[in-house]
Amino acid sequence: MELPMLPIRFLHRAESIYSKKTAIICRDVHESYEEFSMRVNQLSRALDHSGIKQGDRVAYLALNCHRMLEGYYGVPQTGAVLLCLNIRLHPTEIAYIINDATPKLLILSPQLLPLWTAIADQCPSVEHVWLMEASGSASPLPTYDEMIAKESSQSPTVPVIDENDVAELFYTSGTTDVPKGVMMTYRNLYTHAMNSLATLGLNDEVVQIVGTVPLFHVNAWGSPHYLVAVGATQVVVPRFDPELFAASVQQTQATHALMVPTMLNSLLNSPVLDRFDLSSLQQIILGGAATAYALIEEARNRLKCECIVGYGLTETCPIVSVSYVKAPLKLLPQSEQNRLQALTGLPAVGIEVEILDSEALPLPHDGQHPGELGVRADSVMKGYWNRPEETERAFKNGWFLTGDVAVIDQEGYINIVDRKKDIVISGGENISSLHVEDVLYAHPDVLEAAVIGVPDPTWGEIVHAIVVPKPGQTLAISDLETFCRQQLGGFEVPRSWEISGELPKTGTGKIMKHVLRQQRQSTSPN
Repeated sequence: MELPMLPIRFLHRAESIYSKKTAIICRDVHESYEEFSMRVNQLSRALDHSGIKQGDRVAYLALNCHRMLEGYYGVPQTGAVLLCLNIRLHPTEIAYIINDATPKLLILSPQLLPLWTAIADQCPSVEHVWLMEASGSASPLPTYDEMIAKESSQSPTVPVIDENDVAELFYTSGTTDVPKGVMMTYRNLYTHAMNSLATLGLNDEVVQIVGTVPLFHVNAWGSPHYLVAVGATQVVVPRFDPELFAASVQQTQATHALMVPTMLNSLLNSPVLDRFDLSSLQQIILGGAATAYALIEEARNRLKCECIVGYGLTETCPIVSVSYVKAPLKLLPQSEQNRLQALTGLPAVGIEVEILDSEALPLPHDGQHPGELGVRADSVMKGYWNRPEETERAFKNGWFLTGDVAVIDQEGYINIVDRKKDIVISGGENISSLHVEDVLYAHPDVLEAAVIGVPDPTWGEIVHAIVVPKPGQTLAISDLETFCRQQLGGFEVPRSWEISGELPKTGTGKIMKHVLRQQRQSTSPN
């Protein structure tokens, strides 16, 4: 027997065997799996009655909300394509994406209505706009709940869907180019969920905080499928805030959380940490950016829970690897196990990886030969929306090229050395910005650090470090230089420094190095 790999099957299973169990906690809303399934069906029917056809795009410009999780099932169930927009982008970038993807319907948080009003006349494809929820003032726009309340909660008529059809469309950040739409098929999403479950070992006892990372972000959009598949509970918070996160863990007895490293760093350095009971936490998965070993170790010691690193990209749906310790290596000293868990990790079940040279040919797995990391799996994207040439360039010799420089050791552990564009080449030496940042994060008075290459007439580039001190601490550059020289080769020690009050970040807390480079260029003398 051959059934199409459709993620809606996960919800059918959960509704069948976990109907009364809590599926979603979102502020004062507690939805059981039965209620979740009913609202998903109502959404699918409302889309049909609004003229949304198979293959049409439905866009969300919204804050984290249980209604958005309903969209992860209600939209693809109709054969339409889910498009979650990054609300942190500039209005002109959002307009660009809307015009590239041409959605017919936009579901909008009322708080973002001014943003939409500013660009609405530039987006002719949008025929209908629903407010995610009622706003404080009168609006002629219908609300999401009003639209679905008119509909039956019985299963709708579902069109014939090919598992290789596009189910979701997510856009890359566009930090080095205009944003590109990544096409994820039903098969991509289904196999990613199965791969993740086999790797992470989750079950129906999991209560996971999913709203720390926005639901439009690469770190978040895989979880609504694999958590529903096992009947877990998803706790949606509107945004990350240390106090809000800690309170949510305490109130819901959350067992798992997704974070990016800057969020964890902020939590560990927040005075609220000691005011809440976080003992229910069993595991924190970090992704979205490189993680300093010192941060992992501090988190394990203070939070008393497992803290592991996950790696992935928009184009891989997203999980590629997870940094767990293989059973034969659990006899190693704890410090060595901690080091392994701070690496990029082992490929997830169903994922194949390789280190490739400039001709996309394999390099030795000895931990010494860096090359571009290639990935192939059922969960790798179908391609870029309306960009066949860029899709073709993204693949070589059957591998998707990640743009990350990595090594693989004899045990199979991947370790990202750097992004291609973040390697600093000084006097002919390749210097890993991540390695220098790891050392800086180990300094007891450093809160955050970023390392970039800046032009130099003698060396081509030199290492430039921007550091943020912990609250109440003062950093001296001479002290930082001495600290670095104790742990780095002379050519790796930063040659120029900045002490800053903060670093520019994306909406999910990822440090934006391209902004730091632009700022450096604008302040450099001609």
